[in-house]
Amino acid sequence: MSTFYVHFERDSVMKRTLCVLLVLLLLFSTLPFTALAAQNGTERTPILLGYVDLDYLADEILREIPTAGKSDREKIKAVYDWIILNCSRSSWDGQYHIDEEAFVNGKADTYYAQVEADLEAGKIRLREELEAYAGIQGDMFFLSYDSRDYIASFAYEMMLYRAGNCAHYSALLALLLSHLGYDCRLIDGVFLNRDGSAVEHKWNYVLLDGKYYWLDVRMDHSIYTSTGSINHTYFMIESTDEWAKRHQWDRTYSNWLAANAGSIMSDVYQIETASPAAPSSPPANPWENCSDWARPTMEAAWHAGLIPRSLSGADLKQGITRQEFAAVAMQLYENLTGTPAPQVPSPFSDTSDPAVASAYALGVVNGVGGDRYAPKATLTREQAVTMLGRVCELVSTGSVSDGGILAAGMSNVPDSFTDGSEIAAYARNYVAYFAGTGVVNGMGGNRFAPQGTMTREQAIKVALETIKLE
Repeated sequence: MSTFYVHFERDSVMKRTLCVLLVLLLLFSTLPFTALAAQNGTERTPILLGYVDLDYLADEILREIPTAGKSDREKIKAVYDWIILNCSRSSWDGQYHIDEEAFVNGKADTYYAQVEADLEAGKIRLREELEAYAGIQGDMFFLSYDSRDYIASFAYEMMLYRAGNCAHYSALLALLLSHLGYDCRLIDGVFLNRDGSAVEHKWNYVLLDGKYYWLDVRMDHSIYTSTGSINHTYFMIESTDEWAKRHQWDRTYSNWLAANAGSIMSDVYQIETASPAAPSSPPANPWENCSDWARPTMEAAWHAGLIPRSLSGADLKQGITRQEFAAVAMQLYENLTGTPAPQVPSPFSDTSDPAVASAYALGVVNGVGGDRYAPKATLTREQAVTMLGRVCELVSTGSVSDGGILAAGMSNVPDSFTDGSEIAAYARNYVAYFAGTGVVNGMGGNRFAPQGTMTREQAIKVALETIKLE
């Protein structure tokens, strides 16, 4: 873990500057910063890492990279190519590429003051921690591969030495693209060599126009050193199946990013689009803002007390968020048991919603790590089915386990879907239960679409059908 401490064992003036900015990070990270339009070629709001020295150095590098007037893809390519042309995967040549003392002694205060002013004015924002820390094991502190501190450590070394491994390449790319306003994430896994061997590896996942794209600057650099040309074999690849031909990884984090790309762009980063249209007249009934097929179902669900007041009059065709779903789950729990959900303090730092706290206390929902619940993130179909299944399991058995009792005699049901192999292990028993009882049906082509977004009306329909099973 020595690379972590390289970033922090520096001049005391810099340490004080970092501490002050980290305090600002805590103060400002909960404020809604409004971004400029984020479509091709238009200006984006810079996303800073939150360490004033690294952010300054990133800005200095970007002065060398021509991006003015370019489209989004061209800007990303310009940064990608600069790293390939200016960094090395060989050992350090002994040359330092940044003058840190000059910054500390002559520019730190000015840059810090500008960052502070820009944060207050909403001209910049700070990078969101979407992947939680790995935490402490024994006396060792481990950093999550996509945390600010992990990126700070490896990006600093790459800017200082211009030499490093895949972690250095991907960290620097994430830092530089963030400064241009792109949400760029690190993914950890292995790279599959053509001889069948595998090596530990890291690469990037960047958000553009509502979807994430794969990038592997380290491997494209390897091709460059062999051929003398940049052929962008691993640049902005959309297909995950194509990417998986040479990369393997635990897809939990990347699947969550892909499923929530729209909400990350609009909710987490507050992307401002065209001016909203004038509000339409509210529906005559609180359940009516739904699809035609769902109207009688939503009316029945409302009268059964399954639609939370927070969704009264809401557009039920939209994807349901984790916070909204917790409310639906607790409505179902109270309906099935005839008792109120327990009222407990929220254990999460990003929501105080009582339904979320109740659902967590009952074992129906979990956090996403780092004391966070991610209340505005949308749910996938397999996540939603799992949460409602836990309610049924709790009511039936008095505790939450893995859904095995519910799925007794139905364990093979998920395999009846053409994409059954893609259903996560934690969700299979609950999918088996709801699909086997006819509560949940497949999508087109007999697909379950486990990573598809569950809409509000679909979730409420499942809750209503569940009551009929009792």
